[in-house]
Amino acid sequence: MFTPIRQSRASGEIVSQIERAIFATELSPGDRLQSERELAEQFGVSRITVRDALRVLEARGLIRVKVGAMGGAFVEEANTDRVAESISTLIKLRRMTLSELAEARKIVEAATAELAAQRADAAAVSRLQQSVDRARPLLREPITHADASMDFHVELARAAGNEVLYATVEAYRELLVPSIRDLRDQKSGRATQRAHEEIVEAVRRHDPEGAREVMLVHLSDFEKRLRRRLAERTDAEKPAALPAPRLVRAHRR
Repeated sequence: MFTPIRQSRASGEIVSQIERAIFATELSPGDRLQSERELAEQFGVSRITVRDALRVLEARGLIRVKVGAMGGAFVEEANTDRVAESISTLIKLRRMTLSELAEARKIVEAATAELAAQRADAAAVSRLQQSVDRARPLLREPITHADASMDFHVELARAAGNEVLYATVEAYRELLVPSIRDLRDQKSGRATQRAHEEIVEAVRRHDPEGAREVMLVHLSDFEKRLRRRLAERTDAEKPAALPAPRLVRAHRR
């Protein structure tokens, strides 16, 4: 019924215990862990084993290790860059496409807009309005306006009051900004600006359906433009067609 198992490495157990302490908020962002020597004594292992565990925790984004007199291992703040990196790696490994990412974004952010309209308080609405106002003077600078536009989407996710959605939209920003900059011109910038202003008004009115509908139309337009651009690039990268071989001998007159 059972097969032999390998005993887990001591460093793996150290990682698990420190992870549990962080997830249970027994350790908070900014807290400094004990020194390697003190941890080794507490766990009853060598300093090399502790060092291995700290490397794993740092790779997972849970701690950061500083060197120097004031150095040590510190509990890291939650960082959405890790989410973007994970999604980006998954896209590359699974050969996922930007089109699929844009499609997923449309579904996620439509729900995000709906939640924001339900949950946003006066302070959140004010931050959204400020975000829209900051972007308006940038309409003549398509690339800068594209960045400001994505800031609005992140602020909207913040207003939705859901940390998972917030982290996901942050990841979309990191992954899609190059494509958005590439697609942006003054015409699309004006359309984006209008859509964002309409979303703010829907959130201000606490109109979830209105906010969702505007976001769906807004991101459907982006998805269509992205698909067109990707198709154009594919066509441009195709090698020139070679002349078809002559299969029938020409008749001599």
